[in-house]
Amino acid sequence: MKTVGVNSMILHVIFVCLVFNLTPTTAAGNITTKERDLLNRLLNDTIYDATIRPRVESGDATRVELDLTLKSLGPVNDIEMEFSASFFLRQSWRDHRLAYDDLNTSVVISEKRLDSLWVPDLYFPQSKRESRHDITIPNVMIRLSPDGSILYSQRLSVTFDCHMDLVKFPMDKQTCQIDMESYSFTTDDLYFAFSSERPPVEKGKGADIPDFTITGITHEDCSVTYATGTFTCLRAILHLKREIGFYATQTYIPSILIVVLSWASFWIDHEAVPARISVGLLTVLTITTQSSGARAQLPRVPYVKAIDVWMSACLVFVFAAYMEYAVVSVLSRRHKKGDRYSSKDSSNTSFTDTDPSKPSSLDGSNGAHSRKVPKDAGVRVDSISRYGFPLSFLIFNIVYWVFYIHVD
Repeated sequence: MKTVGVNSMILHVIFVCLVFNLTPTTAAGNITTKERDLLNRLLNDTIYDATIRPRVESGDATRVELDLTLKSLGPVNDIEMEFSASFFLRQSWRDHRLAYDDLNTSVVISEKRLDSLWVPDLYFPQSKRESRHDITIPNVMIRLSPDGSILYSQRLSVTFDCHMDLVKFPMDKQTCQIDMESYSFTTDDLYFAFSSERPPVEKGKGADIPDFTITGITHEDCSVTYATGTFTCLRAILHLKREIGFYATQTYIPSILIVVLSWASFWIDHEAVPARISVGLLTVLTITTQSSGARAQLPRVPYVKAIDVWMSACLVFVFAAYMEYAVVSVLSRRHKKGDRYSSKDSSNTSFTDTDPSKPSSLDGSNGAHSRKVPKDAGVRVDSISRYGFPLSFLIFNIVYWVFYIHVD
């Protein structure tokens, strides 16, 4: 009897375990089977044609809602005038052919069935390179709701063309655009609209550009008319302001120091020819090399940029300081020749003028004036340059920074 009781207890425990363990699995299996059967029925190519857009039988245009979430931005390439962006692109529309009442929940469709669905023919007209992320699996989500609404989300990385106005570089502000356009459907058949449920364009955390500040993100309609018709288009606009910190430390401050170094020659004696020539040549060659390096990072545009004005002005100041020594040298040589001729004339006059009836040149005012030694004009030019060059450079800086920062 005891053996029979133990066996009955063991059988009871096994039965309970089977009930609790197998029932959820069976329910999940039933749900999975229902989803599979539902999708097979809805996407049967004998019933559903993926090449025909929704609402074609009623003649109404298909409405597709779009929204973007920017995950990363940059870099911005000034030479190629382009920028890169990684973002989530979400498209949603309603296809009544896919409505169902078998389940009261939405169904996630595998991206392997994407070819069995009609999807909008969206493309980026300004793109240069684009890619869809496939690691670890294709980053695509397709969600079907009972009313036939489809949410199609994918993660993309695209390099866009961005025409830049570099007149005020590097104090410039740029506007870069992300255009999304239909390729084959005109506005009579399909039109885009920004999402009414989610923000049209959203910047995710960490979506920053190292050398730019994003001052704003706006959006607008950009429908365009070609020879083949009017096509729907939506545009996201990124407003960027360049950070000047890098250029201040790499270009502006070093060039200011080079210009200041060129003024050191004004305090060197003009007779120290090797020293003054070395300082002048060193500063001219350095500012020329720096100017070439700054221009090498920019595209060849037909207008003058702010950085070109700065480097050209610095080169002019340095070259003028170098040429100032040439002027000083010429004036000093003329002064020395004048001293020698004056000395000879004075000596000849002292020996030849022996008439005692004439007043002595040592006692007369005219004689005193003749012995007065004129000041070296080269030294005078050096003295003026010591204050004239810094003052001129200061005035140039005030005009430059006020114009390019505060004047639009």
